[in-house]
Amino acid sequence: MLVSDYLHRGAENPQTAKELCNLLHLDKRALTAAIERERRQGSPICASCSTETPGYFLAGTKEEMQRYCDSLHHRAAEIYKTRQACLNTLDGLPEGGANNG
Repeated sequence: MLVSDYLHRGAENPQTAKELCNLLHLDKRALTAAIERERRQGSPICASCSTETPGYFLAGTKEEMQRYCDSLHHRAAEIYKTRQACLNTLDGLPEGGANNG
């Protein structure tokens, strides 16, 4: 069973994670893992973060896939900034185990 078998083509036809979880009898964590696995195998699964049409869909064009790749690049840059901030915070924390209190 592939998630992509249940997706519609085109950004105008997304399916929410909730819908897909219900269809596939998966929890959200398992759905996310399955989508990542399929993407890494070459499936053109995109995600829309639009409040009007949130969900997953198959890219219908190169432009849709490019837009999704651009959004991933932006997210990766934001994650990197957060990681750097956490590393800076790390410098101010005391050494030792988790039970220092």
